[in-house]
Formats: sequence, C-alpha cells, structure tokens
Amino acid sequence: MKVSQAFTIFVSTLAASVKADGEVFTVHGSGTTNPSKCIWHIMSLFEERSLITTRLTYRAIGSSFGQREFLGVDNTMLEPSNPNITISSHAPHSDFGSGDIPISTAAYEELNAAIETQDGKLEGVDARHMVHLPFAMSSVSFFHNIPGVPDGKDGLKLSPCLLARIFNGKIQQWDSQEILDINGHIKDILSEIKTPIYVARRVNGSSSTKSITEYLHATCPNEWAADMVSSALGDKWHVSTHGCIGSGGMTDCVRNNPGSIGYMDSGHGWSEELAEVNLKNADGFYLTSRFAHDKEGITDAAKGALPDEADLDWGDVNFLNKSGENTWPIVVMSYIYVRKDVHRFMLIPEERGLMKLFLEALYREDYFGRCKELGFSAPPADVKKMALRGINMINWDFPFNEKTDGYDNMWTFEEGVEPIQGMGKFVISPNRKSLAGVSVEDIAGAEAKLESNVEYLMESFNQLTGEERGDITSLLKDLRDERKRTDAALVLAALSFTMWSCVIVGWIVKRFVFFK
Repeated sequence: MKVSQAFTIFVSTLAASVKADGEVFTVHGSGTTNPSKCIWHIMSLFEERSLITTRLTYRAIGSSFGQREFLGVDNTMLEPSNPNITISSHAPHSDFGSGDIPISTAAYEELNAAIETQDGKLEGVDARHMVHLPFAMSSVSFFHNIPGVPDGKDGLKLSPCLLARIFNGKIQQWDSQEILDINGHIKDILSEIKTPIYVARRVNGSSSTKSITEYLHATCPNEWAADMVSSALGDKWHVSTHGCIGSGGMTDCVRNNPGSIGYMDSGHGWSEELAEVNLKNADGFYLTSRFAHDKEGITDAAKGALPDEADLDWGDVNFLNKSGENTWPIVVMSYIYVRKDVHRFMLIPEERGLMKLFLEALYREDYFGRCKELGFSAPPADVKKMALRGINMINWDFPFNEKTDGYDNMWTFEEGVEPIQGMGKFVISPNRKSLAGVSVEDIAGAEAKLESNVEYLMESFNQLTGEERGDITSLLKDLRDERKRTDAALVLAALSFTMWSCVIVGWIVKRFVFFK
C-alpha cells in the first residue's frame, strides 16, 4: 500500500503534538493583524523546535482590540497569595498584546494608577507598569487600479494634498488638471479616463486608517482637519467613498474596480501585485514604499523618534513624514505590550520563561529573518538594544536555576550544535524539525522558482504569438476561450457532416428505391 506524503505529514504532525510526559506550556497573545504572519511564523518555530509540548497562539483581531484585551480595563483580579489584596482593576485578558500604535498617554497613566503593589498600595500615574517592545517596521501605502498606468517609478504620482482632495471628495476625476500637472509622463492615459475615481476606504477601525489620516492632517491640514484623524471615521467619510471590510476587502475593492484607489499595509499590496502610488516624501522626492524599503528608507524613519526606555510613556510616538531622500512618509512600528508584573497573571514559571524567550526571538535574525520576506524591516540596532533592556525590566520571578546558579530563565536556545545540552527539556533547538516543517519550507522555497518558470513561459508564448499578455490569468482565459471556439467548430462540423450524410442517403433511397 502506498502512503501519500500528505498523510505522512499529517501523522508526523499529530505525533509531534502529543508528548509522553503530558506537559503543555502555553503563551497567548492578541492584537494587530499587520505582523500576524511574522508572529505566527516565529511561534510555529518554537512549537517545532521544543522537546516538550508548547502551544503559542496569537489572535489577529486589530490593534484597538489587542490594546483593549491587554489593558483589561475593569477586569478585577485578586492576589492569589492574599485574597484581601486587589492586584488591579486592569487585569489583562492576554499574556501579551500587540499593536501598530502605542498605548495612549491617558491609557498608560490610567493603567499605572490602577495597579497596586504587593502591600496593597497604589503607586500612582508616575509608576511604570508596562513596556513597549518595538519589533517590526512596515509601511502603509496607497494603491490604484488605473488601466494602462504602470507600477513603479514611471507610475502615478500624488502629493499629500492631492490625496487629501481625492479622499475628501473635492477631486473625483483622474483627468483633473491638478493631477495631470504632475503626471505629464502618463497624461495621455489619464486624460482618456472619464469614469469617476473609485475611492476605497476601510469600514472598521484599523491602524492603516489611523496612519493615513494622521499623515494627511500633518501634511495638508487645510484639506484634512484634525477631527478627521481616527482609526475609524464612520460617517465622516465623504459620501462618494466606498467602504471595504479588512485588508482582503480593500484588495477586492481596488482590484475589481477600474479607476480605483485605496490604502493598505504595503506588504499586503505587494503580495497582491497591486500598482502603487509614488508618494511625495518630506524632502520632496516621489517614491514608492517598495523602493524606500529596498533603500532602508523604512528603518530610517525610526532615527531619534523613540523614548530612551521601554517602560516610559510612548503615547506621542509617530513615524510620519520624517526627513531623508529615501525615507517613506507613512511608517508603522509594530509593538508587543507586556506588563512588568507579569508574574501575577502568568502563574506557571515555565510559561513565563517560554514567553521571555519568545520575546527575545523577535530580535534574532534566525527567527525574524523570514519576516523580512513578508515586507517587514527590523528596527535599528539601538532600538533592539533598548527593547532587550525592556524585556529584562519585567519581573519574571523565576525560581532558582541550578544550572546557572541563579534565578535565570530555564528556557534557552541551542546555539549551533550542543551535544547533550541540546537535548535539554527546556531547550529550543534549530536542529529539531518535523517532517511537516521541512515540507512547508520546501514549498515556500519553491515559490520563487515557480514564479520564474511562469515568467519564462509567458515570454515564450508572447514571442511565439507576437502578442503581449501581462499575466498567466489572461493567458489561461484566452486558452479557455480558444478551447470553447474549437469545441463549437467541431460540433458545427459534426452537424454539417450528419446533414450531408442524410441528404446523400435520401438521394440514394429516392434514386434506387422509389424510381426503379
């Protein structure tokens, strides 16, 4: 009997999830959807590389909801060792939170004021009971679907004020003179478009909406007022705009409507192969976020923009319209939020240790490296150092570790190959892989090769036919249409043959039967 590879992967994965000792250590977080694939990737590596069973989960529900679950407003918890002491009226619902926007100053101070010390005293708003850990930088950009307009540096150019006037309904045609004046290289194409601009915007709250509205107000306040800055504008959007649900919905809105424009996380737009707007940055240069990413223009936005320590108030931090020739004007930093008194809520030391090692992995190239392929950039070196200091500010409250002769984390990484030590119970080893993990890596590695083969076939087909087709979808459609035409021709030929056969048979019968 032949066993399929899929069945083998399934069985190996199932077996790997059940360990003989029955121990399962868990870590659970929630928050922004933007870096969710990056977080899931690192979590999956932990689960695959641990000797004992670990389960790390992350619910991608948006920055606002992630902050709400992390802050735990009005969620009261008592001190386990002393029920007479209320730990906090802000007990978190998650082990950690994540968002593309920092905790506001008001929420940060309210959290600090609500937390009591071990002896039941409030420390007040000047206390520092949480840390921001910046771990990934990305960008938000505008994408369009204007037939005939190319992607890249020869594509559509828009200034902040033109974008503001498009989204507030004052410009509703692509052949508007204001747009044509800075797009002389595609003037003829834009002049032919007579349908109104299809303006796509998010329906529910999102960090991308917050970013672009902050950007439009900061760069063009006369066209975009302060009361139009929000993660969810609701009925404040102009009536001519079209609501789209989630990043996937925004993609559909742009792709399915010729003459459209919308906004989303750049990495998502790149992966969907949408045409990007060349946006004017603070130094007056027009560029796309992909170009800026390749020129380190994403990480450049973080220079001098952050507090000195992770446990300070980050409420005023933003990365909008920073100077630099290659700097992208709408940069987003993704954060992990962690309570410094985490030992009060995560009562199992091994789970606290697992989370600490996971947080450290966010700043290791061997774990974060794949995230760069998803369009993210690692923060500058000084920001990484500050974040690692922030992790060590947290009260992990580890028990005595005999191996290190101190109160250190029981979980460690195996560096290279460490015989015997690498088989330790609490060692995350890159040398330990499952068949499922290897197969997934093989599939991921084959994507580039497959894309290359498709491009080669497209070029070959274009040369043979003398026609230009931009993608495999149009080619397949043409082939299907050609097949339909061929099938129809064959049916008509068969009918013609049958009819002529009937005519001939009829003539023979008439000639030799009726007229003998």
